[in-house]
Amino acid sequence: MTIPTNALVELGQIGTLVIGSVGICVALVNQRRQLNAQMFIEFSGRFQELLRLFPTEAWLANRNPSQPLPPSSQEIRDCTLYCIQFIFDMYHLQKDGYISNHLWRTWERGIRYTLAGPLFKREWEGVASEFVYNQDFIQYVDCLMHGKEPRRWVGFRTDPH
Repeated sequence: MTIPTNALVELGQIGTLVIGSVGICVALVNQRRQLNAQMFIEFSGRFQELLRLFPTEAWLANRNPSQPLPPSSQEIRDCTLYCIQFIFDMYHLQKDGYISNHLWRTWERGIRYTLAGPLFKREWEGVASEFVYNQDFIQYVDCLMHGKEPRRWVGFRTDPH
């Protein structure tokens, strides 16, 4: 039994297309993972900078209810605003599909824990007006602060990665 030459050529071309397509898919998956790792490193660095700015006693009081809250001050309000602006940036990157759901879920646990603290609840009253142009974000923050599950808006990414 002999196979015509043109059939072998076509089979070779299909094989080349399949192998090339698999290679492209692997490259895209690796690129996405690399971008997420890069984003994690960048945002972690930015968070560390914010943490250095935040008065230590205020940050610790927010995380530990047994410590008394320091009185409100311009410095604490400014630091709270910087932190919430940082959350706002991450929120919109996630909503627009630039941050994977896996990475977002990791960050959101920490965001929820921080925003639910008494200091952030108190200072939110003074900085919420900075975000009045984005009611979705204000609702999102309010949900996290009060232990509710935020609704997932249309267009919010739901892929498993």
